[in-house]
Amino acid sequence: MNSTVIQYPRMARIKDAAEQFGCSVFFIRNLCRSGKVRYTAVSSRRWLVNVDSLARFFEQGEQVEPENVNGVRRIAR
Repeated sequence: MNSTVIQYPRMARIKDAAEQFGCSVFFIRNLCRSGKVRYTAVSSRRWLVNVDSLARFFEQGEQVEPENVNGVRRIAR
């Protein structure tokens, strides 16, 4: 008998995730909009954030691209 276990992502309302991680709803919504954490929009006013993605963001910190690489300055797009 072959049993396959499906692991679903842990999702939470943005308000609950903000309380859990000690930050504002506004901050988490900005992370979602910028693509830094995964989320799904249930409706236009209700979003569910992937808790594992949010935890990974706080563990790794924000990935910042270097301003100057080998003497070459990056220009804005």
